Amino acid sequence: MLIGLTGRPGVGQDVVADYLARAHAFTSTKHITDELVDELSGHHVVVTHIRDRVDAEILAERGGIIVHLRDAQLPDLGPEGGIALREIDHQVMVTRDCFRAFDLLDRVIGEAEFCEVAA
Repeated sequence: MLIGLTGRPGVGQDVVADYLARAHAFTSTKHITDELVDELSGHHVVVTHIRDRVDAEILAERGGIIVHLRDAQLPDLGPEGGIALREIDHQVMVTRDCFRAFDLLDRVIGEAEFCEVAA
């Protein structure tokens, strides 16, 4: 599974990536390239900095999803760099304790794994 995170700087990308690594055995990386995705094929990967349309296109071409992180205390500017969220992408509200965000991410991963098994 391939997940790319987007959101305002400091909203919690690294915290979410650390959770995914600990709870779901994801490998975390800051940037996405075709070469890196090839190198890590067969592993769950979370990319902490999806910053523009090019990154989002690489992610989409490889079957990944975008998770746009939002902080309830800050104005939401939407995904950066003209990134358009697709129907399969998600927005997650990150609170101080992150539990709701983690719960939603667990469900997203569970649904994706179910769809892979069913296919």
